[in-house]
Amino acid sequence: MSAQDWWQENKRFALATAGGGVVFLIGVMLVQTFYGDDLAKARRSVDLTNRKLGSESMYGKAARDEAEARNEALQQAVTALKDAVHFVPRPFWALDAKRGTASSQYFAAVAATREDLLQRAGRANARIPEELGLPALSPTKDGEIERYLAALDLVDRAVRTALAQGVARVDRIDIRLDPRLGSKDGVGRIEKTRVLFALSGAPKPLVDFLAATQDPSSTGGVEGGAPLTVEKVELAPARNKADEAALEVVFIVARVERAE
Repeated sequence: MSAQDWWQENKRFALATAGGGVVFLIGVMLVQTFYGDDLAKARRSVDLTNRKLGSESMYGKAARDEAEARNEALQQAVTALKDAVHFVPRPFWALDAKRGTASSQYFAAVAATREDLLQRAGRANARIPEELGLPALSPTKDGEIERYLAALDLVDRAVRTALAQGVARVDRIDIRLDPRLGSKDGVGRIEKTRVLFALSGAPKPLVDFLAATQDPSSTGGVEGGAPLTVEKVELAPARNKADEAALEVVFIVARVERAE
């Protein structure tokens, strides 16, 4: 094919390509004319920064020490929060291999706690549910027994505090293990056993009870008392008695991941 023939067949493509090249060159010239100085400054700034990054430290020893101090303070704060939330049962309600099987420890703790609380309620002329919120069928797995015993420890603390504050009736106690327990996804970083209390009587003892559960210095005679974690509270006038109120509160027995 001759050059003349090629030109006849491809002149439109050749002209378009040549036109594009001309437009590109004009664009480069315009950018260089109007923005050349800015581009040169930007390049110098980039080169200077690269040289500094290659030869100088971005942070000195003082900055490193400050970062380490802040990190240590944050770790201490996280540990303090975990300790405040994580529920630690008292030894009597904690499983101990030296005291026999988990089942035998469960039955012994339940029997002793029930007898003690019912006697205290009788002396205070108060009423509490005999089952103490525990399941009708005793748990058989060690993990569930451990969690029910911890919840029973909370029940003991709360009932004794309620009686000390003059609460007339503990109408209902309901212990519910975390529904995520045993799931394939796990319980996450915080496991929550919920313990519901429904109480009724004169309003002041109910309010005093709730306040006492949050004040370590006013534990109602509970040895080693600590604030009980509250998830939900509802206080309302009683339906049938104008001078009484009903309190429903949900406490949390929390197990925090890697809490010590």
